[in-house]
Amino acid sequence: MNKLSLKSSWLLFLIPIGMIIFVVLPQLQNTYEQFQKKDLEHQQKVQQLDSLKQLPNPTTKNKNRIARLEIEVKVHGAAIEKQRYTNYKIGGMLVVLVFMFLGMFGSSYLMNRKKSSSKNRQIQFTFEDPSTDAIGQHISWDAVSGSGSNFLSEHLKKTNTGYKITSSNYMKFLSWSFFLIGVNQLVWTFVEHFNLTKKPMGIMEIGKTFFTSGGVFIIVGAFLFLLTSAKAHIYVRKRKIIVDGLMLDFKDAYALQVLQKFVQGNKTGGYYCYEVNLVTKEGQRYNLLNHGDKTYLLSDMVKVSKVLKVPVWNNGVV
Repeated sequence: MNKLSLKSSWLLFLIPIGMIIFVVLPQLQNTYEQFQKKDLEHQQKVQQLDSLKQLPNPTTKNKNRIARLEIEVKVHGAAIEKQRYTNYKIGGMLVVLVFMFLGMFGSSYLMNRKKSSSKNRQIQFTFEDPSTDAIGQHISWDAVSGSGSNFLSEHLKKTNTGYKITSSNYMKFLSWSFFLIGVNQLVWTFVEHFNLTKKPMGIMEIGKTFFTSGGVFIIVGAFLFLLTSAKAHIYVRKRKIIVDGLMLDFKDAYALQVLQKFVQGNKTGGYYCYEVNLVTKEGQRYNLLNHGDKTYLLSDMVKVSKVLKVPVWNNGVV
């Protein structure tokens, strides 16, 4: 079995880069120039209004001009300020999206590069036959988790105390992006309100603003933060395993189970992904790994098997 190997997907970078250079940036420049033009026209009218108000004996024509300019300055000024904050929101969101793009695609590229590295060596691993084991004959081969991703969403990571199974950088950038998009929208909405209206907000108005601006993205980001926290810990020195909120001893670990499952999509036909489950001496199963990158999953599976010194039962994955 190859420890790590996957085709490079660097060409996919050309799509978002091309969209940014040839579509997004020209549109942003055009929007910025139009806003600057409107702002300049507004400032000129403000100066005209100030000049007319300084006249010691304004004529009837001047008075009519002053009245008209007062209305225009007020209406156009409010519209420009609103557009200014809209630009701040869009600019902040674009910064977050660039952060998300660089983080997600960058981490994906680095993982793929690691998989195709010449330093990776061939691993000879032998799976055990569960049909010859008393517990293996009776355990279920149905998936422990009903959901799963079709990409590398979690992996085994070495720590000072042993190992932990945590979300990949791809997922962490995704959760941070949702959270920051929400914070950007919410903060600028509150700043816009207080600067333009100069009025305090009640509880109901704050709640409405929260859920109609960026609050939903903040909640989704917070939810993803919970999902990206460590899923399981393996303490080598203490010989303890924490999974699903339970603490198990190394001696409780009996085997690992690796299986393939099909996840039905909402609009698409679905996809295959894989599970690595810990089997205890009592025949209970706890999910350790659950994602769609078979190469990484099998590589992490080998490491866990060696640390726990348990066999692996395979159901058609390799």
